[in-house]
Amino acid sequence: MVRTEKTVGERRQTAGDAAVDGLLAGAAAGIAMAGYLVVAGLLAGEGPAVVLARFDPSGAGAASPLIGAVMHLAVSAVYGLLFGLICRLIGRDRLAGRATGALMGLVYGLALLLVAQGLALISAEVPLREISAVHFAIAHLVYGLVLGWLVARR
Repeated sequence: MVRTEKTVGERRQTAGDAAVDGLLAGAAAGIAMAGYLVVAGLLAGEGPAVVLARFDPSGAGAASPLIGAVMHLAVSAVYGLLFGLICRLIGRDRLAGRATGALMGLVYGLALLLVAQGLALISAEVPLREISAVHFAIAHLVYGLVLGWLVARR
């Protein structure tokens, strides 16, 4: 059996610990991202329900804000889990400080933006396309910044 533990301070951190840390940080970062998009939507004259419904994968016709919010939170948490594992592979000692974690998170957020843009190009009727490119990019930067800062907080 292979041991997957690393020492963090006086405690050993397992891959499972890193995954759970990333999962929770990803959910929190997803809430921050959605919060930014809701505020941007309000400033553009759209209600929160309209903005959150864009995350519903069923499409624009029968989109539900509740399903959209839950889907966004789930995807954010899974991407956070992956980020937590990546940070563990890189090594927590290299994440000395929240600034380094935040910088890594920003890079990760930009990578996710490219993935999201690529997926939006594949499917013609993605409601997320209705979000302006600038706000979509800023939202991903907010996600990455919060995610990196939270994962590196230890």
